[in-house]
Amino acid sequence: MNKKTSNVTSKATISKLKILVKKKENVRRKLVVIAEQLAVAAAKEKAILASIGDAVMACDREGRIILFNPIAEKMSGFSAKEVIGKHYNRSIKFVKESDNKPSKDFIIEAMKTGQKTTMADNTLLVKKDGSKIPVADSAEPIRYVHGSLIGCVIVFRDVSKEKEIDQAKTEFISLASHQLKNAPTAIKLLTERLLGDKIGILTEKQKEYVNDIRFSNEQMIILVNTFLNVSRIELGVFNINLTKQDACSIVKNVFNELKLTFNNQQIDLKVIFLKKNINLMLDEPLFRIIVSNLIINSMHYTEKGEIKVESNLVKKGKLFGGKKLVENCFTLQVSDTGHGIPHVVQKNIFTKFFRAENARKILSNGTGLGLYLVKSILDHSGGSIWFSSRENEKSIFYVTIPMTGMKVINSNKKISS
Repeated sequence: MNKKTSNVTSKATISKLKILVKKKENVRRKLVVIAEQLAVAAAKEKAILASIGDAVMACDREGRIILFNPIAEKMSGFSAKEVIGKHYNRSIKFVKESDNKPSKDFIIEAMKTGQKTTMADNTLLVKKDGSKIPVADSAEPIRYVHGSLIGCVIVFRDVSKEKEIDQAKTEFISLASHQLKNAPTAIKLLTERLLGDKIGILTEKQKEYVNDIRFSNEQMIILVNTFLNVSRIELGVFNINLTKQDACSIVKNVFNELKLTFNNQQIDLKVIFLKKNINLMLDEPLFRIIVSNLIINSMHYTEKGEIKVESNLVKKGKLFGGKKLVENCFTLQVSDTGHGIPHVVQKNIFTKFFRAENARKILSNGTGLGLYLVKSILDHSGGSIWFSSRENEKSIFYVTIPMTGMKVINSNKKISS
């Protein structure tokens, strides 16, 4: 290679090196810009998470925590360093307020179903120090663009203040209801005296008016007693007093009492005992509330067809209402061919004061407390209730009470009078 050729090669090499260096510099600058953008994005993300007033936790699809914001740290007592990389159930525990047993795992449910799932009512978060606070909110699955599940975001908030306000309302309703009982009771006694001709014989028109007064007063007594029962359960000031009872006999008595007041000739009322003489420990007044509310509910929302009340003893492992029972149970099934419950509101049916739109059109003066009261009694006494329904077709309510009987609850609290 001559000198001239060598110089040309050297210049070409140097030129290529300069181009390469320039490209590398451009790449470096782009990387710096990207790094800065990522840092800004991370800072924004951190600032957003820090500013959110609710606790936020994210898990991968294996349940390992990958994000834990400052509010979650404050509420739980765990630092992000303690929980990140570990399965959420090793540190973040939710229990039921009623018995401190683990609540339904709404996080697993959200990941299994791929749908947003809310916590059960009256859920408590167990903090690091063992103390508990009432919480509420939900879990939302995270998906890639093409749809595969990659994890879950969980949001929960402290509802202590809401619970305090709710308790204050309940205490007020309880006190007001307790005081309101006196007047309707006096009116009831006076109307009975009038109708009994103890202060003179009434004309037919006068008797008609007094009967109207008696009917309206009875409705008021029922309403006041309902408010009292609800508030006593919520405040924990009621007792469950158990005696050995024939559950079928109580069901039959309640059914016959309600049948006397029912005047719809287009409905066939049936009571069926698939097994008779089922004896277990019950609080009779509370059990009567369960049975009567379910039957009355069917009567209110069924215009024609059939209302059927069935009781039975179903053994452990057998199916009842689509569920496999985990112990021997007395079962009650109340079915009707009524207006049914719209699918979109079925999740709210046991909520206090809730009434579906179609129910309000049929019965404008309902309280929305009957099913809430039934579920509250069963939740507090070891029983269960669920239902199936199709709008404009039918509803079936299923109740189970373990053959070991209702739980005994004795409260030392008292309602002020």
